[in-house]
Amino acid sequence: MRTITALTLLLAFTGCGDDDGPTPPVDSGTDTGMTMPDSGPDPDPDGGTDAGPVDPMPRGAGNPPALGAQIDRMGRPAINTALNNPFNGDATARNAAKDAYNSDDDPSTWAATWSDDFRTSLAILDSLDTVCGNQLGADGADERYAFLAGVLADDQLYVNTASGMCGTYLGYEAEVLEIVEAGGCGGRTPNDDVIDRSYSVLAAGILTGVDDTITEDDAEHDPNVFPFLAAPTE
Repeated sequence: MRTITALTLLLAFTGCGDDDGPTPPVDSGTDTGMTMPDSGPDPDPDGGTDAGPVDPMPRGAGNPPALGAQIDRMGRPAINTALNNPFNGDATARNAAKDAYNSDDDPSTWAATWSDDFRTSLAILDSLDTVCGNQLGADGADERYAFLAGVLADDQLYVNTASGMCGTYLGYEAEVLEIVEAGGCGGRTPNDDVIDRSYSVLAAGILTGVDDTITEDDAEHDPNVFPFLAAPTE
């Protein structure tokens, strides 16, 4: 209350004119330092310049907000978790690597920066089913995991908006390898079990089969009604 009272008094003093003399003219903000001759009555004395600050242009494509440093990015779920230093026993170094991955805002350098680390992790994950070389995209070349490492290092969700066939997470990547029929929309929906799909692909080279036993969360998601996701919890 004291703050509000003090602010009110301050505004009152700054807004009042001098009672001992004529009130000085209001500065319209267009004073150039020159005295202009009086050309007669001003049809609009205020000139529209003293009505207060102009409302900013609404946010949108023409007036985007100024962004700070990137601290996260939305790509394929579990890639940063599964492939970026997952077996590093030094938690500080492991977390620093994941933070660096999330803050990397230059897609043109992602493959060069992250592919080598991904290849190492892919080789370890490929052995989970005790069969080496059956991972999605693996072959018998010396750099067996280079192809998939390069694909996953370009960590973006690709969506074909012209397609009406949806529901296969990692569908675009599977199309490239001719595992599923071409023409799907790619991307993901809130109902996709992305962890099962990711580990199935990484461990066994198939789209299903490696199960984390978690089938759903405790919310209902409607893939047909915007904003698609459930309301946030308190």
